[in-house]
Amino acid sequence: MFKRYAPYYPLLLLAVLLAWFIVKATAAPFGDYAGYYFGSGALLHGNYEQVYDTWSLNVLIAQKGYYGIFVSYTPFPPFTSIVLAPFLLFPVAVSKILFNVFSAALFVWVLARAVRYFSLPSRVLWLVPVIFFIPLRNNIFFGQAYLLLFALLLEGYMAYKKDKSVVAALLWGVAIVFKLFPLLILFFLLAKKQYKQVAYCVAVCAILGLISVILNGFASWQYYVFTIFPRANSGELNDSYTWLFQSAFMLGKNLFVYDAVQNPQAVLNSMPAFVISMVLFKALLLACCVGITIHKKAADFMAFAGWITASMLVSPNGSSYSLILLLMPLLALATCKQVYLFTAMALLVPICFIPVAALAGKPLLLQFPRLYGMIFLFVVLIIAARMQFSIKLFGAFVALLLLADAGKLFPRPDTSNYLLSQALPFVYEYAIKENQLVYYYWDDKGSHETGTGYAVQDYSTSAVQIKNNQVYYKDKPLTSTSDRKKQVMLVNGKDIIYLSDKNRGFGFYTLRGITLK
Repeated sequence: MFKRYAPYYPLLLLAVLLAWFIVKATAAPFGDYAGYYFGSGALLHGNYEQVYDTWSLNVLIAQKGYYGIFVSYTPFPPFTSIVLAPFLLFPVAVSKILFNVFSAALFVWVLARAVRYFSLPSRVLWLVPVIFFIPLRNNIFFGQAYLLLFALLLEGYMAYKKDKSVVAALLWGVAIVFKLFPLLILFFLLAKKQYKQVAYCVAVCAILGLISVILNGFASWQYYVFTIFPRANSGELNDSYTWLFQSAFMLGKNLFVYDAVQNPQAVLNSMPAFVISMVLFKALLLACCVGITIHKKAADFMAFAGWITASMLVSPNGSSYSLILLLMPLLALATCKQVYLFTAMALLVPICFIPVAALAGKPLLLQFPRLYGMIFLFVVLIIAARMQFSIKLFGAFVALLLLADAGKLFPRPDTSNYLLSQALPFVYEYAIKENQLVYYYWDDKGSHETGTGYAVQDYSTSAVQIKNNQVYYKDKPLTSTSDRKKQVMLVNGKDIIYLSDKNRGFGFYTLRGITLK
């Protein structure tokens, strides 16, 4: 009897570790879960503009009597509120505990099913709590949803292999509308010529999207798709140049996109160089993934894990808690030659444990070790799967991606500049007090007022306005950029100042100005 359950013993260690994290997290701040909880609640009541405006959301949380919180709902599509809906029936502290228990239990249960389905070696499972200690901990402490996402993806794959097409489509569909980046699963299925499964997945996504439209309103999705998503997909969540995301996108942006305050040390100020480098990187990843998928001798699970890894590399945004998804390639390599498995383990330890926050101030190329480790892990996958690389396919992806990003090659000119030379916190308003410009910013301690030393003799709002998200002076447009703008004012008869979130997270405003000629 004991021998029968021996393969599952490592999962007991994992379950105990997760339970310990859940208990310890009860004394920790609400973290990202506050964004999930309060944002989803407001979204279900139709307040989508308040939810996706970071200042308004944090004011709402403060008005409810919660302090020490600073969150953003920008990364989350409206369907997130449907997933969180059952947990909104409880107070936020209880809700976070229940959400963590649900996510952790589902994660362990799916892993237990995978042990039997894939005949996973116990030596790998014993090391899962060790290798992924930080991602597991951060998922629980921050109240993040990547344990749940992993369970949806892996259980969906096992259902797909068992020819349970509808179940697989349902699980993958929820993962796609919940986090969006698992959309690359459809490319995996297309490369496998599983057109029926693709149709099922698309149908499920459409049905789930319709349910969300009914419950959240069409306007919320319209606002998210056309206003929020393009900015989030450009890495503009809170700091649009941050190394903390450890993505190729952020590395390329720091190399090639100049910003007078946030990135004055750019190696080359060239948007075409940035766009082309990202196109080549993405096309190479996609071509490699297809090369794994179409190889007749490559295991399906290896290909699936390759697509999951590529989806993480393509994303401009990364985090420590999302690293739990790298358990997928580790499980895929568990049945390969030991050299591949041990190499993957050796890579995953620094990927998960390197404290990237401590790399601030280091030379740029030394600030992205996690990215390099993930790229090497992907290389191990494609070597183990004996990828068939096609130059023609790579060229086709390059052409398609260049066509899709053609509008980004030469951005519209911007005549505005930073009003102040130093980096500012999250500014939400400014005012003129005692002939001086002052601004108000928000953090986890609430609102603060700061003087700038910028002298103001006179000011007016009669000749300037913001119309269609552009600055107008005497009914003539002065800007044509996509950044959000608000609170415009003519100062000292010659300077137009306003709040803008250009090159920052959506709604993370700073002061910009235009000098009239």
